Amino acid sequence: MSETKIPPIDLVGQYNSMKQEIDNAVKGVLDSGHFVLGPNVSAFEEEFASYCDTKFSVGVASGTEAIFLTLKALGAGPGDEVITCSNSFVSTALSVSHTGAKPVFVDVVEKNFNMDPTKLEEKITDKTKAIMPIHLFGQCGPMDEINEVAQKHSLPVVEDACQAHGALHKNKKAGSLGTVAC
Repeated sequence: MSETKIPPIDLVGQYNSMKQEIDNAVKGVLDSGHFVLGPNVSAFEEEFASYCDTKFSVGVASGTEAIFLTLKALGAGPGDEVITCSNSFVSTALSVSHTGAKPVFVDVVEKNFNMDPTKLEEKITDKTKAIMPIHLFGQCGPMDEINEVAQKHSLPVVEDACQAHGALHKNKKAGSLGTVAC
């Protein structure tokens, strides 16, 4: 029996399947001379906001920066806490720490690995500045329950939606379910 090797991810194959579109877009940016910000970023922001069914979208350098800037805009800093989950990329917790706030981890639901809303309220203190559920593996977290707890305590919900673009919760897309999303 021969052994067939299947690579875990074929980036060259993915690129080749969209090569013409990607190459034309890159050429357009290079030809325009607008390498930072400019009309292409504005167009992307408008298209992405429309796709997510939100009023706004702001392009930044990375998801890490998006979380950091969002938390700073909400006033997070030294002495504050942000409730999130630990089973995500390290940038989520590092972004919280970078504001000076402390990440506080809440457990997840075993069936989908998203934030467990039944464990959320016990983590809230007078230092809590925000609740940050992480939509993982293309699935939205239990946003009705999370938003209910957040509203009860007058806390903003910051969705970390980078691993679930296009995922739906009751026909609403990830990134449109909380106070703000990254």
